[in-house]
Amino acid sequence: MKLWNPLSPDNIKDPYPMYESLRTRAPIFRAHTGEWVVTGYSDVKAILKDNRFKAGNKKDWIERGVTYFKSKDQDFTAIAKAINSFVLLINPPEHGQIRRFIMEAWKDHEVEQLISENVQELILPIKSLDSFDAVETFTSRLPALTISKILGVPVDEYVRLRNAGRQLIKVINPYISYKELVLMNKAAKEFIDFFRELITQKTKIPEDDLVSNIVRLNKKSNETLSENQLISICIFLFIAGEETTISFLSTTILNIGLNSKLKTQLTKRLDSFSDKVIDELLRYDGPVHLLGRIAHNDFEYGGYNIRKNDVITLCLASANRDQKQFDRPNEIDIDRYANKHLAFGQGTHFCLGDWIARKQAKIGLTAFLNTFPNYSVSNRIEWNDNLSIRSPKELRVQI
Repeated sequence: MKLWNPLSPDNIKDPYPMYESLRTRAPIFRAHTGEWVVTGYSDVKAILKDNRFKAGNKKDWIERGVTYFKSKDQDFTAIAKAINSFVLLINPPEHGQIRRFIMEAWKDHEVEQLISENVQELILPIKSLDSFDAVETFTSRLPALTISKILGVPVDEYVRLRNAGRQLIKVINPYISYKELVLMNKAAKEFIDFFRELITQKTKIPEDDLVSNIVRLNKKSNETLSENQLISICIFLFIAGEETTISFLSTTILNIGLNSKLKTQLTKRLDSFSDKVIDELLRYDGPVHLLGRIAHNDFEYGGYNIRKNDVITLCLASANRDQKQFDRPNEIDIDRYANKHLAFGQGTHFCLGDWIARKQAKIGLTAFLNTFPNYSVSNRIEWNDNLSIRSPKELRVQI
Protein backbone atom coordinates (compact mmCIF):
# COMPACT_ATOMS: atom_id res chain seq x y z
CA MET A 1 0.00 0.00 0.00
CA LYS A 2 1.32 3.43 -0.96
CA LEU A 3 1.63 5.84 1.94
CA TRP A 4 0.90 8.76 -0.40
CA ASN A 5 -1.86 8.13 -2.94
CA PRO A 6 -3.96 11.32 -3.11
CA LEU A 7 -5.80 10.36 -6.32
CA SER A 8 -7.11 7.06 -4.99
CA PRO A 9 -10.94 7.06 -4.94
CA ASP A 10 -10.86 5.92 -1.31
CA ASN A 11 -8.57 8.79 -0.34
CA ILE A 12 -10.60 11.34 -2.29
CA LYS A 13 -13.62 10.10 -0.32
CA ASP A 14 -11.80 10.23 3.02
CA PRO A 15 -8.12 11.29 3.05
CA TYR A 16 -7.80 11.48 6.84
CA PRO A 17 -6.69 7.84 7.41
CA MET A 18 -3.93 8.38 4.81
CA TYR A 19 -2.85 11.57 6.61
CA GLU A 20 -2.80 9.81 9.98
CA SER A 21 -0.74 6.94 8.60
CA LEU A 22 1.81 9.39 7.19
CA ARG A 23 2.00 11.40 10.43
CA THR A 24 2.61 8.20 12.38
CA ARG A 25 5.04 6.46 10.05
CA ALA A 26 6.73 9.22 8.05
CA PRO A 27 5.71 12.82 8.85
CA ILE A 28 8.24 14.05 6.29
CA PHE A 29 7.94 11.60 3.41
CA ARG A 30 9.67 11.39 0.02
CA ALA A 31 6.87 10.19 -2.25
CA HIS A 32 7.31 8.04 -5.35
CA THR A 33 6.52 11.18 -7.37
CA GLY A 34 9.68 12.81 -5.98
CA GLU A 35 7.92 15.41 -3.85
CA TRP A 36 8.29 15.79 -0.09
CA VAL A 37 4.94 15.30 1.68
CA VAL A 38 4.74 17.01 5.08
CA THR A 39 1.86 16.12 7.40
CA GLY A 40 2.73 17.09 11.00
CA TYR A 41 1.48 20.34 12.52
CA SER A 42 4.82 21.72 13.72
CA ASP A 43 6.59 21.08 10.40
CA VAL A 44 3.74 22.41 8.23
CA LYS A 45 3.54 25.60 10.30
CA ALA A 46 7.32 26.06 10.30
CA ILE A 47 7.63 25.63 6.53
CA LEU A 48 4.76 28.05 5.86
CA LYS A 49 6.74 30.72 7.75
CA ASP A 50 10.21 29.76 6.43
CA ASN A 51 11.40 32.00 3.58
CA ARG A 52 13.68 29.24 2.29
CA PHE A 53 10.49 27.70 0.89
CA LYS A 54 8.78 29.82 -1.75
CA ALA A 55 5.23 29.61 -3.06
CA GLY A 56 4.42 26.63 -5.22
CA ASN A 57 5.81 26.43 -8.72
CA LYS A 58 2.43 26.14 -10.47
CA LYS A 59 2.89 29.49 -12.23
CA ASP A 60 6.30 28.37 -13.57
CA TRP A 61 4.90 24.93 -14.38
CA ILE A 62 2.01 26.42 -16.36
CA GLU A 63 4.38 28.72 -18.27
CA ARG A 64 6.65 25.80 -19.15
CA GLY A 65 3.59 23.80 -20.22
CA VAL A 66 2.40 26.66 -22.42
CA THR A 67 5.79 26.68 -24.18
CA TYR A 68 5.77 22.89 -24.60
CA PHE A 69 2.25 22.66 -25.98
CA LYS A 70 2.83 25.63 -28.27
CA SER A 71 5.37 23.45 -30.10
CA LYS A 72 2.56 20.90 -30.48
CA ASP A 73 0.19 23.55 -31.89
CA GLN A 74 -1.79 23.68 -28.63
CA ASP A 75 -2.35 27.12 -27.14
CA PHE A 76 -2.79 27.37 -23.35
CA THR A 77 -1.53 30.95 -22.99
CA ALA A 78 -4.85 32.12 -21.53
CA ILE A 79 -4.18 30.17 -18.32
CA ALA A 80 -0.78 31.84 -17.85
CA LYS A 81 -2.31 35.28 -18.47
CA ALA A 82 -5.18 34.64 -16.08
CA ILE A 83 -2.99 33.60 -13.13
CA ASN A 84 -0.09 36.05 -13.60
CA SER A 85 -1.02 38.07 -10.47
CA PHE A 86 -2.54 35.38 -8.23
CA VAL A 87 -0.99 36.28 -4.86
CA LEU A 88 -1.00 32.68 -3.66
CA LEU A 89 1.27 31.69 -6.59
CA ILE A 90 3.82 34.54 -6.58
CA ASN A 91 6.68 35.44 -4.26
CA PRO A 92 8.24 38.62 -2.86
CA PRO A 93 8.78 41.31 -3.93
CA GLU A 94 5.98 41.03 -6.53
CA HIS A 95 3.76 39.29 -3.98
CA GLY A 96 4.02 42.23 -1.57
CA GLN A 97 3.23 44.79 -4.27
CA ILE A 98 0.11 42.96 -5.50
CA ARG A 99 -1.09 42.12 -1.98
CA ARG A 100 -0.75 45.76 -0.84
CA PHE A 101 -2.58 46.92 -3.96
CA ILE A 102 -5.51 44.57 -3.31
CA MET A 103 -5.74 45.48 0.38
CA GLU A 104 -5.74 49.20 -0.43
CA ALA A 105 -8.34 48.83 -3.20
CA TRP A 106 -10.62 46.67 -1.06
CA LYS A 107 -12.54 49.12 1.05
CA ASP A 108 -14.15 47.10 3.81
CA HIS A 109 -17.74 48.00 3.00
CA GLU A 110 -20.43 46.80 5.36
CA VAL A 111 -20.73 43.36 3.78
CA GLU A 112 -22.75 41.66 6.52
CA GLN A 113 -26.02 43.16 5.29
CA LEU A 114 -25.15 42.16 1.73
CA ILE A 115 -24.39 38.58 2.78
CA SER A 116 -27.61 38.37 4.83
CA GLU A 117 -29.64 39.55 1.86
CA ASN A 118 -27.96 36.99 -0.41
CA VAL A 119 -28.58 34.19 2.09
CA GLN A 120 -32.28 35.01 2.33
CA GLU A 121 -32.54 35.31 -1.46
CA LEU A 122 -31.11 31.80 -1.85
CA ILE A 123 -33.01 30.14 1.01
CA LEU A 124 -36.44 31.50 0.04
CA PRO A 125 -36.92 29.23 -3.04
CA ILE A 126 -35.88 26.06 -1.15
CA LYS A 127 -37.44 26.56 2.30
CA SER A 128 -40.69 24.85 1.31
CA LEU A 129 -39.06 21.88 -0.45
CA ASP A 130 -38.87 18.35 0.96
CA SER A 131 -35.40 17.81 -0.45
CA PHE A 132 -32.76 19.64 -2.49
CA ASP A 133 -29.11 19.64 -3.48
CA ALA A 134 -27.50 22.07 -1.03
CA VAL A 135 -24.43 22.52 -3.24
CA GLU A 136 -26.36 23.57 -6.33
CA THR A 137 -29.01 25.68 -4.61
CA PHE A 138 -27.09 27.27 -1.74
CA THR A 139 -23.41 26.65 -0.98
CA SER A 140 -22.09 27.17 -4.52
CA ARG A 141 -24.26 30.24 -5.12
CA LEU A 142 -23.68 32.25 -1.96
CA PRO A 143 -19.94 33.06 -2.36
CA ALA A 144 -20.27 33.71 -6.09
CA LEU A 145 -23.27 36.00 -5.57
CA THR A 146 -21.50 37.86 -2.75
CA ILE A 147 -18.21 38.48 -4.56
CA SER A 148 -20.08 39.42 -7.75
CA LYS A 149 -21.94 42.20 -5.95
CA ILE A 150 -18.76 43.39 -4.22
CA LEU A 151 -16.78 43.47 -7.47
CA GLY A 152 -19.58 45.07 -9.47
CA VAL A 153 -20.24 42.03 -11.66
CA PRO A 154 -23.81 42.02 -13.04
CA VAL A 155 -25.85 39.54 -11.03
CA ASP A 156 -27.10 37.75 -14.14
CA GLU A 157 -23.49 36.78 -14.95
CA TYR A 158 -22.51 35.22 -11.64
CA VAL A 159 -23.66 31.65 -12.35
CA ARG A 160 -21.72 31.53 -15.64
CA LEU A 161 -18.59 32.86 -13.95
CA ARG A 162 -19.08 30.51 -11.01
CA ASN A 163 -18.96 27.54 -13.39
CA ALA A 164 -15.82 28.89 -15.08
CA GLY A 165 -14.26 29.43 -11.65
CA ARG A 166 -14.71 25.75 -10.83
CA GLN A 167 -12.40 24.92 -13.72
CA LEU A 168 -9.74 27.60 -13.28
CA ILE A 169 -9.29 27.06 -9.52
CA LYS A 170 -7.77 23.68 -10.43
CA VAL A 171 -4.57 25.62 -11.11
CA ILE A 172 -3.63 25.03 -7.45
CA ASN A 173 -4.20 21.28 -7.78
CA PRO A 174 -0.78 19.55 -7.87
CA TYR A 175 -2.07 16.93 -10.31
CA ILE A 176 -3.65 18.23 -13.54
CA SER A 177 -4.56 16.18 -16.61
CA TYR A 178 -4.43 17.35 -20.23
CA LYS A 179 -8.23 17.30 -20.38
CA GLU A 180 -8.37 19.60 -17.35
CA LEU A 181 -5.86 21.99 -18.99
CA VAL A 182 -8.18 22.29 -21.99
CA LEU A 183 -11.15 23.15 -19.75
CA MET A 184 -9.04 25.53 -17.64
CA ASN A 185 -7.87 27.38 -20.74
CA LYS A 186 -11.44 27.79 -21.96
CA ALA A 187 -12.45 29.14 -18.53
CA ALA A 188 -9.43 31.48 -18.49
CA LYS A 189 -10.40 32.95 -21.88
CA GLU A 190 -13.94 33.50 -20.61
CA PHE A 191 -12.68 35.30 -17.50
CA ILE A 192 -10.15 37.44 -19.40
CA ASP A 193 -12.72 38.60 -21.96
CA PHE A 194 -15.29 39.33 -19.28
CA PHE A 195 -13.04 41.33 -16.93
CA ARG A 196 -11.33 43.22 -19.78
CA GLU A 197 -14.75 44.52 -20.81
CA LEU A 198 -15.81 45.19 -17.20
CA ILE A 199 -12.62 47.14 -16.45
CA THR A 200 -13.20 49.22 -19.60
CA GLN A 201 -16.76 49.97 -18.44
CA LYS A 202 -15.69 50.90 -14.91
CA THR A 203 -12.92 53.12 -16.31
CA LYS A 204 -15.49 55.11 -18.28
CA ILE A 205 -18.25 55.07 -15.65
CA PRO A 206 -16.84 54.23 -12.17
CA GLU A 207 -19.23 53.11 -9.47
CA ASP A 208 -19.06 52.16 -5.80
CA ASP A 209 -17.61 48.69 -6.27
CA LEU A 210 -14.29 46.91 -6.01
CA VAL A 211 -13.41 46.86 -9.73
CA SER A 212 -13.98 50.63 -9.88
CA ASN A 213 -11.73 51.03 -6.81
CA ILE A 214 -9.03 48.95 -8.50
CA VAL A 215 -9.17 51.14 -11.61
CA ARG A 216 -9.08 54.38 -9.55
CA LEU A 217 -6.18 53.24 -7.40
CA ASN A 218 -4.14 52.09 -10.40
CA LYS A 219 -4.49 55.52 -12.03
CA LYS A 220 -3.09 57.19 -8.90
CA SER A 221 -0.35 54.64 -8.23
CA ASN A 222 3.35 55.32 -8.78
CA GLU A 223 3.72 51.66 -9.76
CA THR A 224 1.00 51.32 -12.37
CA LEU A 225 -0.09 47.76 -13.09
CA SER A 226 -0.68 46.51 -16.61
CA GLU A 227 -4.11 45.64 -17.96
CA ASN A 228 -3.20 41.95 -17.79
CA GLN A 229 -2.29 42.31 -14.10
CA LEU A 230 -5.55 44.11 -13.32
CA ILE A 231 -7.54 41.42 -15.11
CA SER A 232 -5.67 38.69 -13.24
CA ILE A 233 -6.32 40.41 -9.89
CA CYS A 234 -10.05 40.56 -10.67
CA ILE A 235 -10.09 36.88 -11.64
CA PHE A 236 -8.23 35.98 -8.46
CA LEU A 237 -10.64 37.95 -6.27
CA PHE A 238 -13.60 36.23 -7.91
CA ILE A 239 -12.42 32.65 -7.64
CA ALA A 240 -10.00 32.56 -4.67
CA GLY A 241 -12.61 32.65 -1.96
CA GLU A 242 -15.35 31.08 -4.01
CA GLU A 243 -14.33 27.42 -4.13
CA THR A 244 -12.94 27.43 -0.60
CA THR A 245 -16.17 28.88 0.82
CA ILE A 246 -18.26 26.42 -1.23
CA SER A 247 -16.17 23.61 0.23
CA PHE A 248 -16.40 24.81 3.82
CA LEU A 249 -20.16 25.46 3.73
CA SER A 250 -20.85 22.11 2.04
CA THR A 251 -18.65 19.94 4.26
CA THR A 252 -19.93 21.69 7.40
CA ILE A 253 -23.58 21.11 6.45
CA LEU A 254 -22.60 17.49 5.77
CA ASN A 255 -20.72 17.04 9.06
CA ILE A 256 -23.50 18.60 11.13
CA GLY A 257 -26.13 16.54 9.32
CA LEU A 258 -24.24 13.34 10.15
CA ASN A 259 -23.65 14.27 13.81
CA SER A 260 -26.93 14.47 15.75
CA LYS A 261 -25.14 15.39 18.99
CA LEU A 262 -23.40 18.32 17.33
CA LYS A 263 -26.62 19.48 15.70
CA THR A 264 -28.39 19.45 19.07
CA GLN A 265 -25.54 21.41 20.67
CA LEU A 266 -25.64 24.05 17.95
CA THR A 267 -29.43 24.47 17.87
CA LYS A 268 -29.47 25.08 21.65
CA ARG A 269 -26.97 27.95 21.45
CA LEU A 270 -28.01 31.54 20.95
CA ASP A 271 -24.83 32.15 18.94
CA SER A 272 -24.62 28.79 17.14
CA PHE A 273 -21.71 29.75 14.93
CA SER A 274 -19.48 31.92 17.08
CA ASP A 275 -15.88 32.57 16.05
CA LYS A 276 -14.79 29.69 18.30
CA VAL A 277 -17.23 27.29 16.64
CA ILE A 278 -16.22 28.39 13.13
CA ASP A 279 -12.54 27.86 14.04
CA GLU A 280 -13.24 24.36 15.29
CA LEU A 281 -15.16 23.46 12.14
CA LEU A 282 -12.30 24.85 10.04
CA ARG A 283 -9.80 22.80 12.03
CA TYR A 284 -11.82 19.61 11.76
CA ASP A 285 -12.57 19.76 8.04
CA GLY A 286 -11.19 22.89 6.40
CA PRO A 287 -11.45 23.46 2.65
CA VAL A 288 -7.77 23.64 1.63
CA HIS A 289 -6.03 20.31 2.13
CA LEU A 290 -2.81 20.74 0.14
CA LEU A 291 -0.45 23.64 -0.53
CA GLY A 292 2.73 23.54 -2.61
CA ARG A 293 6.11 25.03 -1.77
CA ILE A 294 9.48 24.95 -3.55
CA ALA A 295 12.91 24.84 -1.91
CA HIS A 296 14.78 28.03 -2.80
CA ASN A 297 18.24 26.54 -2.16
CA ASP A 298 19.98 23.38 -0.92
CA PHE A 299 19.69 22.99 2.86
CA GLU A 300 19.06 20.52 5.66
CA TYR A 301 15.62 20.39 7.25
CA GLY A 302 14.50 17.96 9.94
CA GLY A 303 17.39 15.62 9.23
CA TYR A 304 16.64 15.51 5.49
CA ASN A 305 18.72 16.97 2.66
CA ILE A 306 16.44 19.29 0.73
CA ARG A 307 17.68 20.26 -2.74
CA LYS A 308 17.00 23.45 -4.65
CA ASN A 309 13.66 23.23 -6.55
CA ASP A 310 12.47 20.22 -4.56
CA VAL A 311 8.69 20.22 -4.39
CA ILE A 312 7.11 20.19 -0.91
CA THR A 313 3.44 19.33 -0.49
CA LEU A 314 2.05 20.65 2.79
CA CYS A 315 -1.02 18.85 4.13
CA LEU A 316 -2.92 21.53 6.06
CA ALA A 317 -5.86 19.24 6.77
CA SER A 318 -3.50 16.65 8.22
CA ALA A 319 -1.74 19.22 10.42
CA ASN A 320 -5.13 20.26 11.79
CA ARG A 321 -5.77 16.67 12.93
CA ASP A 322 -2.32 16.16 14.51
CA GLN A 323 -2.74 14.47 17.90
CA LYS A 324 0.50 16.11 19.09
CA GLN A 325 -1.15 19.52 18.73
CA PHE A 326 -4.85 18.85 19.37
CA ASP A 327 -6.53 16.68 21.99
CA ARG A 328 -9.04 14.26 20.41
CA PRO A 329 -8.29 15.67 16.93
CA ASN A 330 -10.83 13.49 15.10
CA GLU A 331 -13.72 14.88 17.16
CA ILE A 332 -15.53 18.19 16.79
CA ASP A 333 -15.30 20.04 20.11
CA ILE A 334 -17.06 23.40 19.74
CA ASP A 335 -15.65 24.49 23.11
CA ARG A 336 -12.06 23.75 22.12
CA TYR A 337 -9.66 26.25 23.68
CA ALA A 338 -6.70 27.97 21.95
CA ASN A 339 -7.44 26.48 18.55
CA LYS A 340 -4.47 27.58 16.45
CA HIS A 341 -5.45 25.77 13.27
CA LEU A 342 -3.76 26.27 9.91
CA ALA A 343 -6.84 26.30 7.68
CA PHE A 344 -5.98 29.75 6.31
CA GLY A 345 -2.24 29.12 6.18
CA GLN A 346 0.48 31.09 7.95
CA GLY A 347 3.15 33.62 7.14
CA THR A 348 3.47 35.72 3.99
CA HIS A 349 0.74 33.92 2.07
CA PHE A 350 -1.87 33.92 4.87
CA CYS A 351 -5.32 33.98 3.25
CA LEU A 352 -6.36 37.50 2.19
CA GLY A 353 -10.08 36.78 2.42
CA ASP A 354 -10.30 34.94 5.74
CA TRP A 355 -12.54 37.65 7.21
CA ILE A 356 -15.18 37.49 4.48
CA ALA A 357 -15.07 33.67 4.44
CA ARG A 358 -15.82 33.67 8.18
CA LYS A 359 -18.70 36.12 7.77
CA GLN A 360 -20.29 34.12 4.97
CA ALA A 361 -19.92 30.92 6.98
CA LYS A 362 -21.38 32.43 10.15
CA ILE A 363 -24.36 34.11 8.47
CA GLY A 364 -25.01 31.35 5.94
CA LEU A 365 -24.77 28.41 8.35
CA THR A 366 -26.85 30.16 11.01
CA ALA A 367 -29.65 30.83 8.55
CA PHE A 368 -29.46 27.28 7.14
CA LEU A 369 -29.68 25.63 10.57
CA ASN A 370 -32.45 27.99 11.74
CA THR A 371 -34.48 27.31 8.60
CA PHE A 372 -33.87 23.55 8.49
CA PRO A 373 -33.23 22.48 12.12
CA ASN A 374 -34.22 18.86 11.45
CA TYR A 375 -32.48 18.32 8.13
CA SER A 376 -30.69 15.06 7.35
CA VAL A 377 -28.10 14.02 4.78
CA SER A 378 -26.80 10.78 3.34
CA ASN A 379 -23.18 9.77 3.91
CA ARG A 380 -23.05 8.40 0.34
CA ILE A 381 -21.25 11.38 -1.17
CA GLU A 382 -19.47 11.72 -4.50
CA TRP A 383 -16.52 14.06 -4.08
CA ASN A 384 -14.83 16.29 -6.62
CA ASP A 385 -11.48 14.79 -7.64
CA ASN A 386 -9.49 17.73 -6.32
CA LEU A 387 -7.80 17.09 -3.00
CA SER A 388 -6.25 20.55 -2.88
CA ILE A 389 -9.71 21.97 -2.22
CA ARG A 390 -11.96 19.09 -1.17
CA SER A 391 -15.71 19.40 -1.67
CA PRO A 392 -18.72 17.24 -2.54
CA LYS A 393 -20.15 17.35 -6.07
CA GLU A 394 -23.64 17.42 -4.61
CA LEU A 395 -25.22 17.21 -1.17
CA ARG A 396 -28.77 15.90 -1.00
CA VAL A 397 -30.61 17.33 1.97
CA GLN A 398 -33.83 15.83 3.31
CA ILE A 399 -36.19 18.03 5.34
